[in-house]
Amino acid sequence: METSRLKRFDLFASLSDEELERLAGVIGEISVDDGAELLHAGTPPYQLFAIEEGSVQVQRDGETLATIGEGEVVGERGIVTRGLRNATAVADGPVKAVYLTEDQIRRLQREHPEVGERLQAVLEERGE
Repeated sequence: METSRLKRFDLFASLSDEELERLAGVIGEISVDDGAELLHAGTPPYQLFAIEEGSVQVQRDGETLATIGEGEVVGERGIVTRGLRNATAVADGPVKAVYLTEDQIRRLQREHPEVGERLQAVLEERGE
């Protein structure tokens, strides 16, 4: 993966080019079709997704709580709080995303506390 793609995400903005290069070597990529679930409520938070193209609707009990678009992350609550997912994210059209596993995020937070601070800020911005 090209590091320039990762630079588009605020979450990774504080990382050096060398660190982005390492991250690019381990980060996963996924594409989902319109209406497909990126994550499901009630499941363990194994990944944190960063939306590269498209958007997802965050839903709970059939109600849309938010739309998460390009450059934003989804699935952060479960990673930060270590609890089960409290909402489902459904693709609103075709979506391309990159993801890190929970273990990769934990390592990144240890090495770069500002990443953890940014995830906490996202939670606060979203009122969670």
